[in-house]
Amino acid sequence: MNGKNKKICVFLPNWLGDAVMATPAIRSLYEQFNGHAVLTALGRPHILELFDGNPWFDHHIPFQIKNAQPEQSQCNVIRKFRREHFDMALLLTNSFRTALIAWCGNIAQRIGYAKCGRGILLSSPVKIPSADIPLVDYYLNLVDVVIGKKIPKDPVIRYRLELHTTPEEEKLGDDIWNNLGLQSPEKVLIFNVGSANSIVKSWSLEYAVELSRLVVDQLNFDVLINCGPNETNLAKEIVALSKRKRVFSMADQPLNIHTGKICLKRARLTVSTDSGPLHIASAFGKPTLVLLGPTSEIYIANPYINRNVLTQHLPCSPCYAKKKCPEKHHRCMKELTPKLVFEKIQLVVNQ
Repeated sequence: MNGKNKKICVFLPNWLGDAVMATPAIRSLYEQFNGHAVLTALGRPHILELFDGNPWFDHHIPFQIKNAQPEQSQCNVIRKFRREHFDMALLLTNSFRTALIAWCGNIAQRIGYAKCGRGILLSSPVKIPSADIPLVDYYLNLVDVVIGKKIPKDPVIRYRLELHTTPEEEKLGDDIWNNLGLQSPEKVLIFNVGSANSIVKSWSLEYAVELSRLVVDQLNFDVLINCGPNETNLAKEIVALSKRKRVFSMADQPLNIHTGKICLKRARLTVSTDSGPLHIASAFGKPTLVLLGPTSEIYIANPYINRNVLTQHLPCSPCYAKKKCPEKHHRCMKELTPKLVFEKIQLVVNQ
């Protein structure tokens, strides 16, 4: 495909983890056009901030449905598309709404998966995979359609997750380390025990407290509890109940994507549920330990990153419940005990 002077808008996934797993696809698109196209990213404001420091996008268009400021509204985005005459929209989103926006914006080429009834709105509808596949492949498949072929490449490079930080984010990291009095990054573990989109994927407060004590007492590491704006009370409670001076939280630090990026980049290891912070740490090449409860390992699979998965493979798994365990036992997370997790942490940090 001749990319000279093309204007391409990439509709970014709505969730942090999904956006990170889309980075191999975005990098592949960027490299294929090799400076002969203008790439614009459209997405939620915090998703756009995730890509600060990355070289791929020339412009950003913030868009969100709920509580949108006028410039972030659907109507404003459509007007912008019509005004700037985009040639192509690559929809890494799955919704009918985003396909409709691209169609209403008069974007000639609209490439995305034909799901949610939106096939009629796409100029190049892509067939949904017949079986569950890793999200990295799910997004790469769409870029292969744009390019017209699968680019032969070392799989380590093709599947590598990638994020960057800015000088401002690095300065923020220095400030956080100084404010909290953390040890050197090689002696800091990050725990992320919550999940922004599912209570069922969360690990218990009691387990987090016990694991924090084990790490501090037996490894002499610092523990930094990651949290979002709605998780500050939980993070503070873990710190208080641990009764250890080397357990800290991000609750009183600037709670934004920049804080999360730089802390996850610096820490020795991230222990996390199946949520955004897990994938951000992986994108910086850091080892991770995932507490995988109800969800499927298939979606997050990537053999070319340093990830260790703890899961029980129960008969009722996988499930994608959001608010409560359908079987009313929540064994998938309860059986991932602090002792079991700590034993795995020891193996990883001593490698």
